[in-house]
Amino acid sequence: MSAPGMVIGTSISGNRTITASGFRSTLDRDIPLKMQSDTSFDLASLTKIVATTSSLMVLVAENEIGIDDRVSKFLPAWNTSEKGEISIRHLLQHRSGLMEWRPLYISASDVEGAHSLIATSPLRYTVDKQRAYSDLGFITLGSVISAVTKVGFVESVGKLTLNRLPLTATKFATPVNVNNVAATSRGDRFEYQMVQKKIPYPVSENVDDFKVWRSQIISGEVNDGNAFHVFDGAASHAGLFSNANDLLQFGELLLELNEFRVFCQDGIDADFHLGFRSWVDTFDNCSARFYGHTGFTGVILAASPKHNAVFVGLSNRLHTDGEITPTEEIFSPHLQELHSQLH
Repeated sequence: MSAPGMVIGTSISGNRTITASGFRSTLDRDIPLKMQSDTSFDLASLTKIVATTSSLMVLVAENEIGIDDRVSKFLPAWNTSEKGEISIRHLLQHRSGLMEWRPLYISASDVEGAHSLIATSPLRYTVDKQRAYSDLGFITLGSVISAVTKVGFVESVGKLTLNRLPLTATKFATPVNVNNVAATSRGDRFEYQMVQKKIPYPVSENVDDFKVWRSQIISGEVNDGNAFHVFDGAASHAGLFSNANDLLQFGELLLELNEFRVFCQDGIDADFHLGFRSWVDTFDNCSARFYGHTGFTGVILAASPKHNAVFVGLSNRLHTDGEITPTEEIFSPHLQELHSQLH
């Protein structure tokens, strides 16, 4: 089973289509709740582009931040021999050398402590030596944005990005309608296993050092442990809730922005850019590159400048007690179907 339910949204030259199928909640209930076209989803790492990368695009365009500025310019704690050379570009490209992930909520009691832990922890890799997708890097970018704007991250994102669009269903920490949201996993089971088994990352924390692991079906609160337990559901790497229509609108805006093309220029790593990743789909000997991001909860946004098209795929793939299906496997047929419609 790929997912209990999903919502598929497409926009071709501004003409939107949204369809829903399956169920938004099935576990521990006698009658499953039907998925709806306006159901809200936990965006997980889609937050990275909708909130953080988009805000950085604005700050770069306004000359408030330079892509190659060092992080230490904004965060003095980074002015060390090991981290002093790390730049905004390194963080956006996931080439900073930072650890991919840590359960900060086990070792840090608050936001300040979490940022301090990231700043003082040793790098796992040599700076700019390789790409290692890092939540810790994007958490740091949120701190940079706040340092530049002189206000909190959520307020910064509102002023720079979200409040500039007439979005009605996009909100940090909780969905706009708690009665119409896709449920995710049974508690913190995925992160619990990551800490317990030290797989896929050799974290130093232990499961017994944390006493408030969630066990209930997560619905209406952020699935990501660091975002939920440390950042009150509003972080720069995860924490947004939204629905298909709002995300299509956001994707349409991206296609209008010159900064989007700048951030999506080819970089040192194939298919990875400044905050965005990309996929190439081929149909009838025609290839199109889609730029966007995925989220661990089973969501994806992809935009094609070539075809002026946006694809949004939202699923509740974590809402199972069994194995989960890779997000790209769930949505690849739907993305290809969109590409076929563009010919």
